[in-house]
Amino acid sequence: MYHTSDFQRPKPESAWPAVLSLVPAILVTVLWILFVQHLVSTATVSQDEHHWIQKAHQDYRLCYKGCTDCLYVDVIADACRKTRIIVPGSICAASKIWFWEDRYPELCLSALGNIYRAEALASKQFWLEFWHILTPVFFFLTYMLSYATFSTCSFDCTRPRALNSRSRRNSLSRQPLLTIAAVTILALCGPVAAFPCINHYPAYDRPFSNIDGTLYGTIHGWLSSCHWEEYECGETCTTSSSDGQRSCTTKWCVEEKAHAGPIDFVNDASKYVERCGFRMVDWVPGVVAMRVPNPEIEGKLWVKMSVNRFNGSEGLEPMAGCLYDII
Repeated sequence: MYHTSDFQRPKPESAWPAVLSLVPAILVTVLWILFVQHLVSTATVSQDEHHWIQKAHQDYRLCYKGCTDCLYVDVIADACRKTRIIVPGSICAASKIWFWEDRYPELCLSALGNIYRAEALASKQFWLEFWHILTPVFFFLTYMLSYATFSTCSFDCTRPRALNSRSRRNSLSRQPLLTIAAVTILALCGPVAAFPCINHYPAYDRPFSNIDGTLYGTIHGWLSSCHWEEYECGETCTTSSSDGQRSCTTKWCVEEKAHAGPIDFVNDASKYVERCGFRMVDWVPGVVAMRVPNPEIEGKLWVKMSVNRFNGSEGLEPMAGCLYDII
């Protein structure tokens, strides 16, 4: 005869470890959030005003001087665009003061420098905010560590064997999983659009001058127009294991090809220059160092135009202004 006392019903697992584990998890999470907020609120950048004025000066200089045979001429337009700031009582846009004697107004440089400093601080704070992404990670890790600690500290002395068996089952169920992903992307660009390139042809200069030779300059070209072109570059052959027959397929390669060079773009731009009253000449008598600072000339005509001066006795030379408005 069996008695009910001979069979012991297993006691339900205690929920205390799960509840107690929330305390340190929440505490660590709150501390992490406060720490990140402290980093964001105390973030700083250089307070040296000269540093930011120099940065603003570089943009003005790039807008005026352009770049030396660079490939990506869009940086010139970007620099000019940054100078379009509004400062009460002053004109700061480089597109309006390019022929002034003082083309780098201190008031504008200071104002643009302050904008750069504010942007740098906002950018730094923005990236520091991303540390909040780790908040769930800290909560999860702290909770799991606390749960494992509280679970090993038994609240019931009659359960060590059950705990051990359960931990063994859990350890068997937590086998590491290894996932391997491999992605291969092969892209071939066809000759659907032209793009600027360099080093295919030498740079080319073409001088020009007004009638009396007092205003002169050069058209400088260094960019070529390229496209991608496919060509046969060999064969790939295989031999069948069944009948021993050999089959081959053509191997195709892609290379950069230039279909227009600097001389072509200079000759095209010369037509615009002649519309301003200039004529093409064989040489110029002096130094040509004043770039016509319209970024659209490099951006659309793919050349750089420079003259010996902008101003005459009565201010801006009309022919120099015509070059600026050429496109």
